[in-house]
Amino acid sequence: MKKSTVLEVINIKKSYLRLHTLEDISLKLERKQFVSILGPSGCGKSTLFNIISGLEMPDKGRVIIDGKDYNGKTGRVSYMHQKDLLFPWTSIINNVCLPLFLKGGSKKNSYTEAKKYFRDFGLEGFEDKYPNQLSGGMRQRAALLRTFLFAGDIMLLDEPFGNLDAITRRKMQLWLLEILEKINASVLFITHDIDEALLLSDRIYLLSKRPAVIRKVFDIDIKRPHDNKIFTTPEFNKLKEEIITLL
Repeated sequence: MKKSTVLEVINIKKSYLRLHTLEDISLKLERKQFVSILGPSGCGKSTLFNIISGLEMPDKGRVIIDGKDYNGKTGRVSYMHQKDLLFPWTSIINNVCLPLFLKGGSKKNSYTEAKKYFRDFGLEGFEDKYPNQLSGGMRQRAALLRTFLFAGDIMLLDEPFGNLDAITRRKMQLWLLEILEKINASVLFITHDIDEALLLSDRIYLLSKRPAVIRKVFDIDIKRPHDNKIFTTPEFNKLKEEIITLL
């Protein structure tokens, strides 16, 4: 059964004065698909996310979500940055419920809605803790739950595990694969890490250096579910070698 396209970026171009950032970017995200955007530092990946989320306007091109034009329109997709951006002065439950509060939900109803996901996100029992009482991995899970509660169907994740140590990062990557089996989310994911992209993705768009164009699109056909064994497969290493060559 063919999946439906939930988000499409068409011929996006963007410059800042004399800084030509995005030359001609087109990509698609299908329902319940995990798509990574991989490329060198400074090539415009975060700029592309700002355009998709409506925070910035492209110089040229369109952002189409569910068949509608969303250029310059915020509030449709959720967006998680590398830093967790949790408020240190309030509890985890209040941090997580922030998008529900902003949408006008009462504290009681927001708590009830959010608590349904605390076990799956590994946060059960930590509702009343403060961010400084949580590990780095737990803080990122809280930030991801907050992101999901803002708009759980389309999520933009900008290097969410980039600040974690290597062991915690790998655990979080495997945990993310598990949680995505339980929630109805389509994900666009920015990373500089080839291993991370190959582990998590159904498709990878490889960007060139600035001004960015799509160098190549990789459809990842390695048998699922993906786990630590993927790193020793011939398919994985062949794709990794090709990506390294293109970068």
